Amino acid sequence: MSGKQFHFRGLWTELNRKMRGNIMPDLSQKATELFNQGYSCSESIVRAAFELGFIDNKIDIASLTRITSAFSGGMGDSGCLCGAVAGAQIVIGHIFGRDDISTPSNGIKSIAKQFVEKFIEKRKATCCRVLNAAKSRANCAGIVAESAEILENLVKENLAVKS
Repeated sequence: MSGKQFHFRGLWTELNRKMRGNIMPDLSQKATELFNQGYSCSESIVRAAFELGFIDNKIDIASLTRITSAFSGGMGDSGCLCGAVAGAQIVIGHIFGRDDISTPSNGIKSIAKQFVEKFIEKRKATCCRVLNAAKSRANCAGIVAESAEILENLVKENLAVKS
């Protein structure tokens, strides 16, 4: 069994245990809570995923937060790709991405594409300046919540298939 297959099984087993015991708030709730505390859209998604066990706890959360910080405001307030979308893609990459060039891709591009398609179904765009033309933090909270919900559902669906 490859390290990645073990990672899938371990993650799926742990998430199922937490969900069955109702000891895990949903990702959407946690991401929104973090966003309302002052974290950016991208930081909120990734930190929520970390805190709920979607991301390996051996990773340094402070470093991970610094990595995700540049994605807020549509990549440094440029208004491009929504930070919540970018944060979700980082989590998808962590869970399903390959370790190096010798590792199979595990369908990562398909999963990443599914996320974008589901997000566009709800929000009609992935561009920050389009999604938040009013520059409203309250509007962004809703975007963070929806992004986290889509992410959680995709992770659960795809881990179930792979385990």
